[in-house]
Amino acid sequence: MPIPHQKSSFTSSSSTANAWKLSLEDWAKVPENHYLVLPTKHLLFHDNKEVAFSVGVEPRMKNCDQIKVLLMLLNTENSEDGISNIQIETAYRIRKPSDRKPFEMYSSRAYETFHSSELNGMEDGGMSRDYELKSIYNVGTAEERGENGFITFEFEVRIVSAHEKKFQDSSLSKKQIFFKNFESFYGESGDVKITGGKEFACHKLLLTSQSPVFRAMFAHDSKENAESSVHIGDSTPEAVEEFLFFLYHGRLQQVPLTSADFTACLVHLASKYQMGVLMGICKDVLVDIVDVCNVLEIIKAVDKYQELSEISVRLGSYMKENFEEIVKNDEWS
Repeated sequence: MPIPHQKSSFTSSSSTANAWKLSLEDWAKVPENHYLVLPTKHLLFHDNKEVAFSVGVEPRMKNCDQIKVLLMLLNTENSEDGISNIQIETAYRIRKPSDRKPFEMYSSRAYETFHSSELNGMEDGGMSRDYELKSIYNVGTAEERGENGFITFEFEVRIVSAHEKKFQDSSLSKKQIFFKNFESFYGESGDVKITGGKEFACHKLLLTSQSPVFRAMFAHDSKENAESSVHIGDSTPEAVEEFLFFLYHGRLQQVPLTSADFTACLVHLASKYQMGVLMGICKDVLVDIVDVCNVLEIIKAVDKYQELSEISVRLGSYMKENFEEIVKNDEWS
């Protein structure tokens, strides 16, 4: 049976959270490679258009104890192109009916995001996407989460306007709150210094909370830990300063970024210190600023970092579309 869901609508985004109480008996009856389509369709409202969606769950994946989720976006009378040019963010969990802990989409291990251009067409004109969790993110089986023969399946979906795929999630308010506590310490004397062309005062607590590399560095008998000093000699002072500003504020100081070379320096620091949020911002910047003069420089950066492989297809398409103009530039020769 469906549990009443909450819905909110905005001009550029819309979200809804849904929960279904399901019997383990019905769950177990679903044949392998078949979906249990959860009852009722739900509506999101995006740019004054209805976007209807339905959810299916495959409880018994072949050679896998986990489930697969099928998200179906359906055409309605006034949707037309309502299911294009949107970013879709989803997350789900299986819980005991008595477990009432709040469900936070962006911290969920089942969080998934994709663009409408990645959806598959359906016979009725709708679009669909199915996805499964990797074993490292096992959220547990339905039987383990069952209670008195029932489970509760929760699913949250959010859509945001986007002409092409974005690599950041839309939880900006959460990031702002998270980083606000650090902002007041920026520029104050700290307990560790960062050197590399310039010297910057920082705080070990912040560095270790934001980067697993810094965390490991200061958790062991390293030179950096003993001397309370970290030397970054493989970047520029300007990029290091921007990197540290981001650690304290959760945003870039130089907006918008227009230099591919400077952005590549930030990519290097984000990769070196495993800063996934900063890497996502850099991906979007590189896609936004690519032109016939810098495309080769950006492709060189993409080739160096596995984290940038997702944008290589777009760069390849740009090269094909603008090849005649690109070869006229000095960099080509």
